Amino acid sequence: MKKGYGACPATCGELVQGYSNKAECISSYCIDVFSRAVISEGTGMSNRNIKNKSKSLEAIAYVLDHFDIDRSWLDRLSLSIRSSIPTGKGMASSTADIGASIMAILDYLGQDMEPDLISKIVARVEPTDSIYNENICIFDPVKGQVVDELGKLSVKKVLILEPGFKINTIKLRMRQDYYRCLGENRELTSQAFKKLKYGIENDHMESIRQACETSALANENIKNTPHLRDLIELARECDYEFLNISHTGTALGIGLGERTDIERLEYEIRNSEISKVYKRQYVKNIIDGGFRRR
Repeated sequence: MKKGYGACPATCGELVQGYSNKAECISSYCIDVFSRAVISEGTGMSNRNIKNKSKSLEAIAYVLDHFDIDRSWLDRLSLSIRSSIPTGKGMASSTADIGASIMAILDYLGQDMEPDLISKIVARVEPTDSIYNENICIFDPVKGQVVDELGKLSVKKVLILEPGFKINTIKLRMRQDYYRCLGENRELTSQAFKKLKYGIENDHMESIRQACETSALANENIKNTPHLRDLIELARECDYEFLNISHTGTALGIGLGERTDIERLEYEIRNSEISKVYKRQYVKNIIDGGFRRR
């Protein structure tokens, strides 16, 4: 039986998010947690009531349109998605599901598509993320467009703090005061993007660190990140690389370097009030973004 395979990685929030000049932008990095999709001959995908697949099916339909393939093809194909990405935590679970599904249909069709075009297709379905791009970039999630490509992070591991509660990203973005709050942060986030650009292009960790913390603290007027200032102080004491948040989710990441006192960092978190909120704490590898066929 013919099959098509696709995989797409998660993020741990964003390094920076907010206005960069006139447009809302994000800069994310990827971790080695994946959503995986398989397309095969089956009972059909035209039923839009299939749980948790409607956005992926919509994106697949746009891909078929691009190649002038009739959407009736959906009636003879089956889509399966398996994901290890936590939902509602701001780790791009929905974006990764859609990306993996697009990669699977491309694999099935024996076709290729540039990440820029895929991003634009997905942006027609919902605001998307920069995870389809191999490198760190400044990205417009509404247009699905790379504003500026920055390069790669030299940091290879991140301690992820994941709380028990979730946030619905779409509902948060639809909040009446969301764009007003973004506007209030414009000067801070624009400077944060400039620092991030300089930091990544020159491997200057202090600039990356400042960019992430400026963006995280500015975002407090949109949603509260529990124990943010306590965690920044603790991470500094343990010689961290950077600390970032999910700006429209709940996860938090602490970049780990060769000099980071990981044992002390984990011990202090486990034995403080912080662990009552961030119930899951685990280390993941930071990896390149982009699609995989497996």
